[in-house]
Amino acid sequence: MALGVGFFLSGPASALAGPAVVSAIFVGSHEGRFQLEIRGSEPLDYVVIEGAEPFSVSLLLLNATFDFPLEERQLPGPGLTRIRTVVLEREGSHLGRLDLTFAKSAPFRVIKEGTRLLVRVDTPPPPGGLVLAAPGREPVAATRPAPAEPPARRTPPPLPAPPALSAPPVPLILELRPEVVGDNVQVIIQADGPLAYKSFALDKPSRVVVDFERAQLAMADDDTIEVGNAILRRIRSSQSSPTSVRVILDLARPRPFWIEPQAEGVVIHLGAARRP
Repeated sequence: MALGVGFFLSGPASALAGPAVVSAIFVGSHEGRFQLEIRGSEPLDYVVIEGAEPFSVSLLLLNATFDFPLEERQLPGPGLTRIRTVVLEREGSHLGRLDLTFAKSAPFRVIKEGTRLLVRVDTPPPPGGLVLAAPGREPVAATRPAPAEPPARRTPPPLPAPPALSAPPVPLILELRPEVVGDNVQVIIQADGPLAYKSFALDKPSRVVVDFERAQLAMADDDTIEVGNAILRRIRSSQSSPTSVRVILDLARPRPFWIEPQAEGVVIHLGAARRP
């Protein structure tokens, strides 16, 4: 996994009665370079995560799912080498994830055009292209069809029942990033909301363990970030249950630590004195 990944949010995710549906994904070319097109049933809100070593671009499609079987494909390159689709469920809502891995780093951008998302990367397109869609189903047209005329009815429909109160969604952990600050190390855990946690330290070997009681990982489960610092050797993360995450910091030697809550995540301070 990459160190120092970033994310971008396309507008506020709207509260929808049901998830948006991705009907097809097309991989081809635009002006001789790589282009991927995502077609949705409605405009898609998304988060972009960029990774390195290997270079990757991941799109988190908020409150969305795929209208075709989830899959993972390996490609020979020289541009795209891997494509994967995943769906996470978060207390009744869905998060569709599209992972793209490339042979080498390249500039890219994401363009939102109505119900379509375009991902353009300055790298060669795959020979022959690629289509992800439901078996035996023709891809939907790129243009929006004319709205069908509503059927006539003699009596007005009954009023809908008021929505039931529900618990807030489980926060999503988007990024784990180590940063060296002088003689100390910070581990920034970025999420899309506040995180509740418990923490403790272990020795032989020295570790700091942080359990997030209501959280889900946006990145791959059971992931490891090698740091190799004089204080911090590596960061390990795992989805210990459907709604809880464990993060383990493997230390080079015992160090004091404290955790600073943020509006969107937490910061773990290693070796630094607690702020007053």
